[in-house]
Amino acid sequence: MDVVVVEADGAPMCLVLTGRLDAAATELVETSVMAHVRRAPGHVLMDMAGVSFVGSLGIRLLISAARTADRAGRRVAIFGVQPAVAEVFRTIALDDLIPVLPDQAAALAQIRT
Repeated sequence: MDVVVVEADGAPMCLVLTGRLDAAATELVETSVMAHVRRAPGHVLMDMAGVSFVGSLGIRLLISAARTADRAGRRVAIFGVQPAVAEVFRTIALDDLIPVLPDQAAALAQIRT
């Protein structure tokens, strides 16, 4: 699992995740993801187009990140989810807690409303 941070002036921080967000990978990236969410100056986008699997600990990480951002008055939005991951997110109704959108433009529009 890799996490790349993309920051541009005036745009929300974007965390680009690639690989499998299984238990082992979540343990490796959790500290980094949470640190980036805490230090983000504004809203946070998560590009998950390169994530092929999300396990229960990965879901917990996403929810924790969203709650951390919310406590700071910011929002998290996820976009670019692969079909198998999207099915898991639909099954657990993750989008009731975190907006899950098809692309970056939709994610930007969602967090700016």
